[in-house]
Amino acid sequence: MNSFSDALMLMAVGMGTVFIALLLIIFCSRGLIAVINRWFPEQEVAPVVKKAAEIPAKTLAAITAAINIATNGKARVEKVEKK
Repeated sequence: MNSFSDALMLMAVGMGTVFIALLLIIFCSRGLIAVINRWFPEQEVAPVVKKAAEIPAKTLAAITAAINIATNGKARVEKVEKK
């Protein structure tokens, strides 16, 4: 019975050690994040707005017609973007 209690004690010490190590990792990483954010904040970057290129009317009509034929008129085109 002594070896069983030794095994339980060893398991408890091992699990406790791992738990404490994980807590240290969590708190140290949170502290590091706070320090980095305080001393080296991200620079605000203004978003670049690009005007979308116009799609020719004939191309848009062809896309709409193809969608209507493929779905038997059950779908409709809401937005077409050129990438």
